Amino acid sequence: MTPYLILSWRADDGQASTAAQRIRAEIETTQPRWRVVFDKPGTVIVLGGDARALASRIDSHPTFVIGDVFPKTGSGGPVQNLLSAERPFSDLCATLAEDYWGAYLAVEVRRHGDVAVFRDPMGMRDGVYWIHSGVHVFASEAMPWLAVSAPEQLTVDWQRISELLLDSATVAEKTPLSGIETLPPGTLVDIRAGRTTMRRLWSPDRFYERGRPAPLDAATLRNEVLRCVDAWTQTYPNCMIEVSGGLDSATVAAAGAATPARFRHAINFFTDHLSGDERRYARDTCERCHIPLDEVFMPVGHLGDADLHDIPTGVRPGLSSVTFFHDKLLTRIAIGHGVTALFTGHGGDSVFYQHPTAMIAADPSFPRGDIHAYTTLAKWSRESIWTVASHAFGLPVRSIRHTENEALAGLPLCGEVRRAASEWEGEIADFPPAKRSQITAIATDRSVIGPSSRSQALTMLHPLLSQPLVELAIATDIYRLTEGRQDRALVRRAFADMLPASVIERRGKGVLAQYFGRCLCASVPFLRDFLLDGLLVCNDVLDRAELEAMLDRDFLMRFDCYAKLRSVIITEHWARAWQERITAMSVNHSASRAAA
Repeated sequence: MTPYLILSWRADDGQASTAAQRIRAEIETTQPRWRVVFDKPGTVIVLGGDARALASRIDSHPTFVIGDVFPKTGSGGPVQNLLSAERPFSDLCATLAEDYWGAYLAVEVRRHGDVAVFRDPMGMRDGVYWIHSGVHVFASEAMPWLAVSAPEQLTVDWQRISELLLDSATVAEKTPLSGIETLPPGTLVDIRAGRTTMRRLWSPDRFYERGRPAPLDAATLRNEVLRCVDAWTQTYPNCMIEVSGGLDSATVAAAGAATPARFRHAINFFTDHLSGDERRYARDTCERCHIPLDEVFMPVGHLGDADLHDIPTGVRPGLSSVTFFHDKLLTRIAIGHGVTALFTGHGGDSVFYQHPTAMIAADPSFPRGDIHAYTTLAKWSRESIWTVASHAFGLPVRSIRHTENEALAGLPLCGEVRRAASEWEGEIADFPPAKRSQITAIATDRSVIGPSSRSQALTMLHPLLSQPLVELAIATDIYRLTEGRQDRALVRRAFADMLPASVIERRGKGVLAQYFGRCLCASVPFLRDFLLDGLLVCNDVLDRAELEAMLDRDFLMRFDCYAKLRSVIITEHWARAWQERITAMSVNHSASRAAA
């Protein structure tokens, strides 16, 4: 995907002009292959990578759409047609949100250094912004530009770090760096005379109409999956796919097999434990889809400094994008095959809805007069019929208390930390509970769009998080997606003739908890050295004594806390990297002032 850097400042501001010249010099020195697509007093736009962008020919307010844009079914033609007409930028962005989708950033350049930007609603193309000496900086990544353009009050926000460790659902939203903001997806950001205003043009809550959910059928769902995967494979044809053995990645593989581009290779990782070996299902999928499959064994390993050294450090901790033990190996294998893009099935659990819950009975489409529907949902969700009926008729339902094991496996956060509300979700408080949980899960899945060893070398693509699919899923009752009896039931029917029966009929999922628990046990000495006197403890994010009790081999084998400790390790590494950067920037800034 196309990386970008946009500078906007008032041309009559001498300090801002000097700062912009300094940043421009940094571009020429460190990124000689980047292409300048616009350069006039007050605005500079520079693109890297494939430099994919469309531009208008309207001189009064040049407009660019950077990245990948696809028309929705039955909507307008190529996006270039939108740019050829004279229209307000807000109308252009509203049309993009309504009739197009992809991974893009739209930009309009105005007089006197004013600018407006619009990021794609799913946020598939990352975007952050900050202000340096009067220059508004918009970028797909903060580094290396931040080294010469840091905001004056750049610091690590430890309260935000605590929120993310409690619940990482909003990691793709507000950054844990004071002074650097996320460009909100689906929102028009308008800068005029140095003032910034925002207006949201797209939000997921607009697609669910309570009481009248969309009557989605298997054929419609299948066709939308096929269209989305086809759009991505045609744009990035030199690609492979990670096939876990589960339904979601198998669905993407089947859809890819139906496209002209097709996947060149597939890869599956397995462990020496039965729950971590899904090769049978991956083999069946790849045989059916005619994709060559690499099977890679993951031995029990242990973490060390070398495993953390090469983890990319973006403006947010890679809590969902970074994986240990196989991230670098997957990248090496992909490069060895000569591919440049990697597809995954990430997002399918939330979009197609995997979670068994009695809350589905609260959906408008749940057949309240059919006793069989109650017994079927109760059996699948492992809840009583009374609980199902309570949800169906809006009666109070007793909340589930956390078990002792869950409490013990929780992170020892200092003080009272509240879950951060998601801005991306929109106004969903009055939605049925299962629908709310789906939208929250999709918001969480968006966090996979972040830096990792894989994303540094490959274009990472998650087609099940494509905007048309997400809109379709949100518009549909969870009861229709699951039929009240089975996770992802509708997509199973949709792809029943394109996937092997072993995958379609499979009830369980692979579990790597034991494998990761063994890896953590083997890493205890390193973890204690790395974490107990780390920045998270020193800045009162984690309680040292309670963390020390967790970093014990017996504890780690008894309780599944890999995901929590993985977040701690990644965040500790991220915090150390940023503290070093901030210190270096401060020293350089002081030296520059002294020289001046």
